[in-house]
Amino acid sequence: NAIASIFVISYHCNCRHHRKGDHVSNDTTWIESFLNLADESVKVSDAEINETQVIAYIQKKVPDCICPECHSRMESKGPRKRKVNHPILQDGRTLLLIVTTRKWHCKVCNTYHYEQFRFIQKFKQNTTLTEFMVLKKLKDPGMTAVMTAKALNVSDAYVHETFMRYVDLPRLPLCKVLAIDEVHMNFDRKNLYAIVLFNWETGEVIDILPNRYKQTIERYFAKIPREELDIVEYLVSDMYEPYMNLAGTWIRNATSVVDCFHHTQPIINSIRNYLYSVRKKYIARDQLQREVKNYQENKNYKTRRDSREVMLLKKYDYLMLKNHMGISYEPKYLSIHGRGGYLFELAVIEKEFMNLDPNFKEIRDLKELYIQFTHDYKNDKDGAAARLEELITLYRHSKFAMFRLFAETLANHRNGIVASFTYMIAKRSDSNKVVLRRISNGPLECYNNGPKDLKRQSNGVVNFEYTRNRLLWINRKDAPILAVPRSHEEVHTEGKKRGTYSKVNK
Repeated sequence: NAIASIFVISYHCNCRHHRKGDHVSNDTTWIESFLNLADESVKVSDAEINETQVIAYIQKKVPDCICPECHSRMESKGPRKRKVNHPILQDGRTLLLIVTTRKWHCKVCNTYHYEQFRFIQKFKQNTTLTEFMVLKKLKDPGMTAVMTAKALNVSDAYVHETFMRYVDLPRLPLCKVLAIDEVHMNFDRKNLYAIVLFNWETGEVIDILPNRYKQTIERYFAKIPREELDIVEYLVSDMYEPYMNLAGTWIRNATSVVDCFHHTQPIINSIRNYLYSVRKKYIARDQLQREVKNYQENKNYKTRRDSREVMLLKKYDYLMLKNHMGISYEPKYLSIHGRGGYLFELAVIEKEFMNLDPNFKEIRDLKELYIQFTHDYKNDKDGAAARLEELITLYRHSKFAMFRLFAETLANHRNGIVASFTYMIAKRSDSNKVVLRRISNGPLECYNNGPKDLKRQSNGVVNFEYTRNRLLWINRKDAPILAVPRSHEEVHTEGKKRGTYSKVNK
């Protein structure tokens, strides 16, 4: 019926007989069925259609009123008209309802009565349907409050307040595999990183905390019943100490699991820093050569094109950083604007790249030993523990300081690293199928793109409560709304306090 009504109103709005400013008072039944106001006591007395908006004039079918106190006939004190927004059109036009209301007076018992409509709340300028359309549009992660306000012909403050009045989602129960990580939200100077608690098995967000301070984390888990905390068997996180300390203290039965990506990242960052130091040496060499050449040729070149060595270090650093097994060395023929080309062989480039520094090959081989270790030992914790001890011993005796430091990191987190080789059944995020998957923070890292996108599209976020509920509203499929909406006073918060300033008299 809704789809059919859209075609009907589109036909009438675009009909040649209804030009700009035309009235269609003789044919308003299609408007009554389309509006779906859920109020049988009203009728559309007139309608006006133009290129930018549709105006429907609505009033009560029965022009008289009976006193609710003494059941006498009441006298009308005159009509009053209200403009009400009803944003159900999806063709760019604005739909306004001109509602005629009357004030009635009973001369017998001196009682006053005001006409009420089911689809309009008292002192409101939007129909009740508007509030639910706001909530529906905010389900889309790509919609901001400003975009929703523009689409529904309301203010962004109305969108924000409506969402806060109807949506206040509680946290979900804790689960067997609990993943925890932070995402940079920058609510204010004290709350830069928000904490996301994630159900690894189902892919649902359990809750979001405003910051990652130790006091905030402990205060939050102190409010959760002990029976629920004991359900958690695995706590997946990075190497941030407050996260890891939760296992065994607040979550007594949980095993701390260090995510595979995070216990590999320290050595990758060290290699990246080493590559940057080598590149700086070549840049310094090129700068010295440029100064000598400027002096000899009496020139004043401040910059020149990067040398071959610098270009290789900038463009092909992935040969050192990326997993060696994931690099394709198949020769490729690259054409240049359709006029011939050349044969590109990455193996030749790699040989030239490795000759830039005598330590490159040995560093990469040591790194690849650990990368290979992270891909083996499926559900074999004993084998992983034995191999990890071998790698720690090997790295401790390495001539490179980066690997000796990496060995200490591995030794300090050996239990969490070994626990990361656990595989469990989990649901796929795109379907209801279950798969055998390694415990990691991968699904949570993917989800963290959502808060970042919302922050970027909104040009920053300030209100933590609104942002938290909005993210949970998007993530949860059957998220409920409040049966009794909160009042304006309950959701209204004072803005930032204005700082001191000095007034300059001109």
